[in-house]
Amino acid sequence: MIQALETYDKSFAEGMLARTSFYLDGDPVLQTLNPIDNEEEIRNNIIAEICSNLNIPSASDNKQAVLNYLDDELEKSTKLDEKAEKKILTRLSAQGELPTDLYTVKIHNNIAKNFTSFSREDESIVMETVKMPDMVYNFNANYGASIFAKFYKEKYNYNSFFLLIVGKREGLIFNVNQVWWLYNDMISGNNFVDALELLKYFVDKFGVEADFRGRTSNFFVDVMAKDENEFQFSLSQDKLTKSKKGETALMTCHFLGQVPDGNNLSIFFAIDIEKYKNYAMKHLQRKRPGE
Repeated sequence: MIQALETYDKSFAEGMLARTSFYLDGDPVLQTLNPIDNEEEIRNNIIAEICSNLNIPSASDNKQAVLNYLDDELEKSTKLDEKAEKKILTRLSAQGELPTDLYTVKIHNNIAKNFTSFSREDESIVMETVKMPDMVYNFNANYGASIFAKFYKEKYNYNSFFLLIVGKREGLIFNVNQVWWLYNDMISGNNFVDALELLKYFVDKFGVEADFRGRTSNFFVDVMAKDENEFQFSLSQDKLTKSKKGETALMTCHFLGQVPDGNNLSIFFAIDIEKYKNYAMKHLQRKRPGE
């Protein structure tokens, strides 16, 4: 910033740079602005400093150079604002406090490929759920996991559903890792406190038990020492649902993020894909009244 403006706040300084530019350029917009105390003196100090920096006697000797200098100063000031704003928003994201509509949503290619055979909506509904969720749960950790859920009312009640999305925050980007449809026949009569409760309910229906450090569960949330990097979950695969071809499929989810004290937050669960697929397909193939 120009030294002649160092004693003024940022918004006033930027305003004076703009007004000085209008003055030198003969822009009539200056006549429509309310006058500022000591404006002429401040303006003359700005111009004199710029001329000194450019090694020219006066603005009249190279008016365009002075105007360019003013433009550069305004641009630098604006860029600083953008950097500061991004830094603040990134910190809010790390804390799980960023307004959801500010995320840039990225949907992994494997989701579109793996889910089109039994999902009923396109990417737009995923975007809408992240941007305008009914429920959201953020784990407070850098690169932490988030859960989004939104209820969609259909013409026929049995096809109404919750869209449940699980993914990872990375700065201002939300990476969608999993998308699940929970239909009304499964969720009717339940009042879920938040998206985490809904996810746990879903995992109870379609999750696979695993063993981790002497514990057996279908859903693990653990705080681990920051230097720990060994996470071995032993999955119980003998009860997995088989497809018509006798095949089984698992989708595992393991998020690792750093909590404020420097330790790691580990979140793990696994879904029986064939079991879920059989459930979802019943809704896709179900005929509506009159069909």
